[in-house]
Amino acid sequence: MLFATLAATSLPALATTPISVTHESGVTVVTQADPSASLVGVELAIPAGLNRQQLSQSGLAALTAESILRTQVSGVPLDEAIEARGGSARYTVEPTGVRFYVEALAVDAPAVFDAFATALSAPDFSGATVTAARDALIRRVESEQQEPLAVGVEMLDLAQAGGNNTGMPMFGTPGSLVQLAPANVSAFYRAFYRRGGASISAAGRVDALGARTIARLVAVLPQGATPVVKTRVQGLTSSHRELVARRDVNAPWLVVQYAAPSVTSTDYGPMLVLAAFLRRTLGDIAEVPGTISPTAASGAVGALYNYDSSQSSLVLYVDGSIGEPNHTFSTALSVVNILSATRLEGSIEQFKRIAAGDFTIGASTLEARARLGGIFARRTGSADYLDATLRAISATTPADLQRVARRYLGRPTIALVLPRSG
Repeated sequence: MLFATLAATSLPALATTPISVTHESGVTVVTQADPSASLVGVELAIPAGLNRQQLSQSGLAALTAESILRTQVSGVPLDEAIEARGGSARYTVEPTGVRFYVEALAVDAPAVFDAFATALSAPDFSGATVTAARDALIRRVESEQQEPLAVGVEMLDLAQAGGNNTGMPMFGTPGSLVQLAPANVSAFYRAFYRRGGASISAAGRVDALGARTIARLVAVLPQGATPVVKTRVQGLTSSHRELVARRDVNAPWLVVQYAAPSVTSTDYGPMLVLAAFLRRTLGDIAEVPGTISPTAASGAVGALYNYDSSQSSLVLYVDGSIGEPNHTFSTALSVVNILSATRLEGSIEQFKRIAAGDFTIGASTLEARARLGGIFARRTGSADYLDATLRAISATTPADLQRVARRYLGRPTIALVLPRSG
């Protein structure tokens, strides 16, 4: 039996920012006005991600986005122009889309977002710009290949994808990137940067933007929707479902992935609680040397519920340097197996509070609020992510937790990231 001998307490009452959802010319627009903020953040999500690339074009979505941020506006690259005003601009490439996030001081917001709209409407895909963007991406790829958790997740995503190119590396590979020419980037932009399925999500001092800015961001993209590129990736055929990679790391890492529910599922709340339970349990069973602080240890052992991905997953990870690797890895996997097969008794209220606290803290930045507002609006029709999530957590029972553990923790895919030597 597993026992959660914890005192029952109620979840905290948390205030939420009023959220508005409208639809303008085929684009979903979400606004979360916060007069107390000094900044405004805007996320523009476009269905121009990995599943719009051909298999031979790995990295093309990222190269297009990188080139847009390097497009010159008034003689200065867009990202540098925004940074000069104290703002920031970045992007994330996902299986089904690309997300641009731009943040600025309220006083500078009109000029910053006007510059962003200008670059987005007329990007520079010249040889010099694309070459600089390619070089930057290759450096990012090389850097991430030294991060064992990123390497493990990348392998697992590819194994989970099964098709439509959605599991390919976010930034491509050095070998694939050097094959991409400015003509490829220009063609990708013309084909897939369209309004169909796009969303704009703003949080903070939204009043500083004004209706004109939102309208221009909508108008930048031409009308129309785009289809995914049908590319089939060979799935795993082995019953063991183990992946191994060797990198220049100091110790082996174990990264384990399970299928998980999306935010539209009734299992969403219980999975958040289950992830909190696993984070705490894995931290407790890990053999952490006395020289390692609890903060450092928490970064070496954990559970990530990727509910915001188009292919939701639960990822567990253990850094083998915090104990004897074989023992630590086998113990971590045993805990999950026991949890999925054993009846859970006792109170789960503390884990519900941990789940609620983790989600609320994670949703506290403007970028997270903009991202979550857009995700929930696109998938559920309502952008009220905080109240919806806290209600789902609060309603979770021990029976729900047990059901979800049995349903999703049965068949993991395992990635081992090992040192090149030893």
